[in-house]
Amino acid sequence: MDSLLDIEDAFSRQALSAPWGELGRSATLGIVALYSKFVVSVLNSYSAQGVDTFRQHVMHRDAAQGLITVCNHTSTMDDPMLICSLLPASFFFREHQHHGNRWSLCAAEICYSNVLLGQFFQSGKTLPIQRGGGIDQPIMRTVAAEIARGHWVHVFPEGKVTYTGTLGPLRWGIGKLVCDARRRANGRDPVVLPFYHSGMGRVLPKHAILPRTGNDIAVVVGEPLDLSDLTCRCNATGDDLRAVWRDITKRVGSALYELEARVPPNAVQAQGGTQQQDQERSRELDSALPGVPTERQ
Repeated sequence: MDSLLDIEDAFSRQALSAPWGELGRSATLGIVALYSKFVVSVLNSYSAQGVDTFRQHVMHRDAAQGLITVCNHTSTMDDPMLICSLLPASFFFREHQHHGNRWSLCAAEICYSNVLLGQFFQSGKTLPIQRGGGIDQPIMRTVAAEIARGHWVHVFPEGKVTYTGTLGPLRWGIGKLVCDARRRANGRDPVVLPFYHSGMGRVLPKHAILPRTGNDIAVVVGEPLDLSDLTCRCNATGDDLRAVWRDITKRVGSALYELEARVPPNAVQAQGGTQQQDQERSRELDSALPGVPTERQ
């Protein structure tokens, strides 16, 4: 058992390390933040509700309190562009001082397709996840451990970009991540903060490489979720534990659906079909991924 823990610790240290050093990490995050702000606020029009709530929990929460932010996923640049727009640029350039920026996840075959690209994303605090690897792959244990240590992780609970214009089915992984982080933090729940956005699907639509201009982007930040009536069951086992994951996922989904009604509708990005047809294709794709069940309310 000790050897397995040693292997996991070594894996985590490697995954979390800054390949270009701590100053290199701050420079990477800062430059990406400036570019993101330019695209979102200069090339396009940006408005946000609840910015103070977001900044309070990101920048001023208890140092031992882990944070999970969740939102819908409509383009490949939702993170970093929206995250960077919600926070001051100085927060990113000072990463080497406070180490408070978010960790995020990206498909390994995209973000780590070569050594240089992998170093860039690792320097930008983006970790590789294996598509089809399930919800118990090693990187998810690393993420849960970081949350338990009081760090911030951003998650797209849909598990992929959804092009239908509405929130897609949520994966159980968010429920499992909450329970795993709570267990590692000796029963302390992480803060789970939802936000919802519209317009990014027009800024960087499906198959686009360069961002578009002249679009309206709207973000609404919700309140932290009270999950205590559910997380108290996180010590269950077997099917009972999976039921807890589902219930947490449903609670997260309900919060996102409520926020969805407060922003302008997102564009339908399906090509060659109606919104209903694209939603059906999305459900077919989800059902074709064994070990990654979904829930939609």
